[in-house]
Amino acid sequence: APVDGAGARAALRQLEHRGPDGEGVWTRPGGASPHVLLGHRRLSILDLSGAAAQPMETEDRRLVVTYNGEIYNFVEVREELAALGRRFRSTGDTEVLLHAYREWGPACLDRFNGMFAFAVWDEERRTLFAARDRFGEKPFHYALDPATGRFAFASEVKALAALPWVDLSLDDRALYRFAVAGELAGSGQTLWRGVRRLPAAHRLLLRWTGEAWDLRMERWWDVDLARTSDLPLEEAARRFREVFEDGIRLRLRSDVPVGTSLSGGLDSSAVVCQIHALGAAGGQKAFTARMTDPSLDEGRHVAEVLRRTGVEGHEVWPSAAVLREVFPRFCRHMEEPFRSTSQFAQHLVMRLAAENGVTVLLDGQGADEMLAGYEPYQHVLFSALAEEGRFGDLYRESRSFRARHSRPFPLSLRAALGRAFPGLRTIRRGIASRAGEGRGARSPWGLAEGFTAAHGGEDFPGETEGPRDLLTRKLHFDSTRGPLQELLRYGDRNSMAFSRELRQPFLDHRLAEFLFSLPREHKLRGGESKRVQRLAFRGLVPDSILDRKDKLGYRAPWDPWARGEIREWVIGEMEQAASVLGARVRPDAMDAVRAALLPGDRPLDLPLMAWMSLGEGLAAMASVRR
Repeated sequence: APVDGAGARAALRQLEHRGPDGEGVWTRPGGASPHVLLGHRRLSILDLSGAAAQPMETEDRRLVVTYNGEIYNFVEVREELAALGRRFRSTGDTEVLLHAYREWGPACLDRFNGMFAFAVWDEERRTLFAARDRFGEKPFHYALDPATGRFAFASEVKALAALPWVDLSLDDRALYRFAVAGELAGSGQTLWRGVRRLPAAHRLLLRWTGEAWDLRMERWWDVDLARTSDLPLEEAARRFREVFEDGIRLRLRSDVPVGTSLSGGLDSSAVVCQIHALGAAGGQKAFTARMTDPSLDEGRHVAEVLRRTGVEGHEVWPSAAVLREVFPRFCRHMEEPFRSTSQFAQHLVMRLAAENGVTVLLDGQGADEMLAGYEPYQHVLFSALAEEGRFGDLYRESRSFRARHSRPFPLSLRAALGRAFPGLRTIRRGIASRAGEGRGARSPWGLAEGFTAAHGGEDFPGETEGPRDLLTRKLHFDSTRGPLQELLRYGDRNSMAFSRELRQPFLDHRLAEFLFSLPREHKLRGGESKRVQRLAFRGLVPDSILDRKDKLGYRAPWDPWARGEIREWVIGEMEQAASVLGARVRPDAMDAVRAALLPGDRPLDLPLMAWMSLGEGLAAMASVRR
């Protein structure tokens, strides 16, 4: 049947925040099957003229593309294509993508250094080719109705929710996965049965057979763990700095103002300092979230970076009142649930950037997952040493951790034994849960026993298979199979909620491939994480930041908020979530919530933010059709 043009425009309206600078629709001419319509909402970043408007066609009208993202090395790819005889009418990267696909087909992906989600209709072959970037910085969701042969795709679920034929019933398997693993973005699942996610580094081909659509999908990129390097630490640090510097240089390409998101941690500080070292700090603005709780505030580290670089700083102070005020809109943009107030703080940082006229922001995401920046990776290293029978090294690592952090490392003898003797499966499962390695069947808080029993047989791996040690495989999994992808989802939704674009220099694939070739000792040893990174940035980033032993990020003081001024609101949000989930929830769940929110200083360890955002997100999607 012909494409519903009114439905397509309704879907595009749901994406106006992602592209406030223009709208375009292309419809396959002729009226015969297959019926194809491509739409686009434009956020002008490169070539602000009408020549770069989308959907964009080749001169012979064989190919047409709709595309979200940036190809940072478009200048170099354009030069290569021009040498092959390709002619250009615009100065941006969209036309480069289109000609690259025409010249090299799907292999064009290997030439791109960027973040992207795009689809190209090929009239001659009657195919739709679509792809996502290597780490999944840019989203791609789709729906396929086998009964009618209808296929639709969009950057966000809410656009698909505007199409009445898309099934928006809750996917219980996806809900269980999120409750256990804490993420969905590494899989093809979404919370809605009728909506799928094209995973990071995947491409799909939709082919018209003459009667129906044939859909095929495959991974097009991955880190080769068999590729190793024995570079000494000092040489590896020098190479790290070279690649990182070039990645920053490429990501500063823009025809609109560029700034940074600055938390005061090592990674975001390195981005700002490297921009300054390149001589590009003039006119730069940095945006940060401050916390009223001194133990959570990184203001002094932010101030040190701003003093060194001369960059203009702007700050926002998250509060319980603002959280309550923005929560429905915030969750509508996030769509799927999130687990902490960090995402709320980031939301306010993106709003601050918009208020100050900065369209593009560079960020520091990805280094923690590739360089063992989180403390649980120390658990994994200990487990790896036990698995390898290196108990002397395990003892030395334990002593080094205690000396560096002034506290014993919380890993029991049972944990070491479990890795050393894999036959002790019960022990090993307990360690895996504690170390964050395996994500097998567990009973998530609040879910009914019957629901858990129905889905508890599913297992979610926590590390990839491969020829390398346990820590490297864990870092590889977290960087490419889910945990990082969840954080990138937050960044995309938060930035696009205010029509901002977020760029991640640490996710330059050249840097990632290099880092994964290095031995684990260059990343984590003697209780020190990110060893090669700290050495690479010595002299660039202030020593007071390089030598930090703590890690905060954007952590708002959630416990006193939830037990204090917004307690009744939190209970109301939890009741809404429980109502939406119905029989999936334990009967005594709300009693536990009310008890946990009573005054006290014990940690508030219930997944309240996850449940609250789940309830609001589901309600927001349902409202699209009202």
